[in-house]
Amino acid sequence: MRARLVIPAILLATSASVLAGAPRAWAGDPNGQNSWANATASGGQLTVQAGQTRWTPPSGSTWATRASSSPPPGKPNPNQPYGCTYTAAGPSATASIGVGGAQPGQWVFPTCAGPGVLNPMSPVWVTNAQPAAAAVQVNPVVVAQQAASQLPLGSPTIEMAPPDGDPQLLGVATWLWISPGPWHTLTATASAGTVTTTATATPSKVVWDMGDGSQVTCNGPGTPYSASDPNATTGCSYTWSTAGSYQVTATVYWSVTWTATGAAGGGNLGVQAGPAARVPVTVTESQAINTSGPGGN
Repeated sequence: MRARLVIPAILLATSASVLAGAPRAWAGDPNGQNSWANATASGGQLTVQAGQTRWTPPSGSTWATRASSSPPPGKPNPNQPYGCTYTAAGPSATASIGVGGAQPGQWVFPTCAGPGVLNPMSPVWVTNAQPAAAAVQVNPVVVAQQAASQLPLGSPTIEMAPPDGDPQLLGVATWLWISPGPWHTLTATASAGTVTTTATATPSKVVWDMGDGSQVTCNGPGTPYSASDPNATTGCSYTWSTAGSYQVTATVYWSVTWTATGAAGGGNLGVQAGPAARVPVTVTESQAINTSGPGGN
């Protein structure tokens, strides 16, 4: 979209008088203003900024040198402006002033600093300037979600006591835990444009679906069973009340946060479930066997 620039009447009047032969623009420079008025430039980029179209001169050109924010070295020279910005006036200036050179082109008005400079200054006819590529606005939250989708959340390894390959006993607590090796923080990164985000996943709980409609939530991987420690206890177990065949499912849930560089942002992406692990389980009643002692019938 071409930006429309409303040129103040004084600016157009000054420009018109310059082209007709106006007084000097800078002190001690009888040809300064006319040299600008009759100047042409080619190339560079046009960028819309705050409703105005700015021209960025080609690198290395006189116009780019004059855009420097610092004054030229040495003794101040009223004939060497600096800190120049260039505002493209668009079709309205061409209609008022006329065409100033080869087409396509447009008038650009410099505003400069330096001793002896009078603003607004005489325009420069600029040809073949190209629109600057539009800056892509990247939403860092979207990039963070991309990073979170790349987190290497693995499936847990189910452990039980009695072992999952053996029958579980009706009315007797079964210990539940997962292999603690993967229970650590994971990270993943994603980038878009100048924005890079890092998603961090911390394991928070394991949810066990026991296959009979019941669930057990354990705030940690669980305590491994050790036959050498008969007095050990666990906070993660389940007791079946009905014999049968079931499928036990374990799912680790991760708390995911994110940070960003190249853009402001960071925070919490919520809780994300990892891939589930499943094992078949058979639950049976324990059988009591009566034996007769010495002297028994």
